[in-house]
Amino acid sequence: MMKLYIFKEVSVRVPRQKIFNLFDKIMNKETEPDAGSRVNLVFTTKKRIQQLNKSHRQIDKATDVLSFNLDDSGGDDSVFGEIYISSAIARMQAPQFANTFSNELLRLCCHGLLHLLGYDHLKKNDTVKMQNREQYFLSKLKAGDS
Repeated sequence: MMKLYIFKEVSVRVPRQKIFNLFDKIMNKETEPDAGSRVNLVFTTKKRIQQLNKSHRQIDKATDVLSFNLDDSGGDDSVFGEIYISSAIARMQAPQFANTFSNELLRLCCHGLLHLLGYDHLKKNDTVKMQNREQYFLSKLKAGDS
């Protein structure tokens, strides 16, 4: 079973239980039941996410979320991937998505997890597919469905 580990490089309250519930919902639908390994979720600063974006994507600007696939061997000690979320950008853009800060963090967690699982938004068709999955999982979380 894949596990989620949450790290905070910033002092901000995050909806930990909802994040774990969202993670479980996504992993139960999108991965094999015996998939091992872990995902690290890191809440970080705008400066740090800009540094990561520059060094890994050659884009010298801050962004809201970055996902990195690391090891798909599936062993219990392997790190499947890492997700970095800028809490400052999440707070700033939450109103654009008609979200509370907490719900924006959940949306970005969902987005990052879907990237780790192979979803992207480079083409219009892929964008629609990814947005539909995001809406599906976030609505399941809101409704408390499994």
